Amino acid sequence: MGKTVLLHEALDRLRDRGWLAGYSEVRKNAGIGSSVASILLQGQAVLGRGKLAKALAWLRDMAHATTVTAGTGDFSVQLGLVPAKGTQLPEDALDALFIRLGEAASDAGVGAMFLLDELQLMDINDLSALLHAANAAEGLPVGFVATGLPDLPGLVAAAGSYAERLFYDRVDRLSRLDVIVAIEEPAATFDVSYQPEATEALVELVEGYPYFAQLYAMETWRSAGTPSDRPGTVITLRDVEDAIPPTRARLEEGLYRIRYDKASEREQGYLGAMAALGDGRIPSGDVARRLGSTPQAASTFRDRLMSKGIIYSPAHNVLEFSVPGFAGYVRRRQGSAP
Repeated sequence: MGKTVLLHEALDRLRDRGWLAGYSEVRKNAGIGSSVASILLQGQAVLGRGKLAKALAWLRDMAHATTVTAGTGDFSVQLGLVPAKGTQLPEDALDALFIRLGEAASDAGVGAMFLLDELQLMDINDLSALLHAANAAEGLPVGFVATGLPDLPGLVAAAGSYAERLFYDRVDRLSRLDVIVAIEEPAATFDVSYQPEATEALVELVEGYPYFAQLYAMETWRSAGTPSDRPGTVITLRDVEDAIPPTRARLEEGLYRIRYDKASEREQGYLGAMAALGDGRIPSGDVARRLGSTPQAASTFRDRLMSKGIIYSPAHNVLEFSVPGFAGYVRRRQGSAP
């Protein structure tokens, strides 16, 4: 189970309790208004049109560039937290929205929650505004839950003084036991089991990465003939081995290719230098030296790759690819694999 799956599970549970809740994946340069509007539109039916419209109308009065419309049909809203030409957006516009929304939720006996994925892509000024708004609404039933890459706490800390008041939980690689549970428990609901050798092989292939557990287990299930209607089936090591080629093909043409193609030609050169140095954690200075560059000059490409989620910094001046196996893909793609 990855971070996005966790957010959607939280979304379902909050809505089961009657909360206004919505999910939004942050997109680079989209602006925080896009995420806020998306979440409010998703959840407006929970609080009722009247209370939500009141909260949004308040924001409209505060921000000249914000337009809010409501008619006899579906409720619609457009939020633009960028001031119109010649105007200045009040610093407390998002604060006002959080407070009014929290008050409306409290009156309705529920709460409001913004669920934000890939928060590391949010502009630092927008992130600062989000932190300030959450602090301004302290004591009211409104807030946000966000996920991002492992270096997210550092980015949040750079955005404002309220970062230290947040609670952080690291969604790390799955343990060996976690992988076994993820593989075997769903199969057991169909009275299907795994040979111990098959389970061990999958544990090695998954490398603790949640998406790999999903993908390898799915392809193994298919190679075993999709035994949902065959209780008593035992999945074998041969089934796992047969699942490896299609799984790797899906990774190569999907996850890996998409990430690689997001990088510019110069950025791909940086990825190649990283991949040539190994599969684990790489000192950023070593990458710069391999490129024949200074750390300062190479940092431009490093930062761009980090903003795209392709690499991250687990420690100061240390880099790592954000998904396992990607270094090998880069070497194969650039013709440098042994």
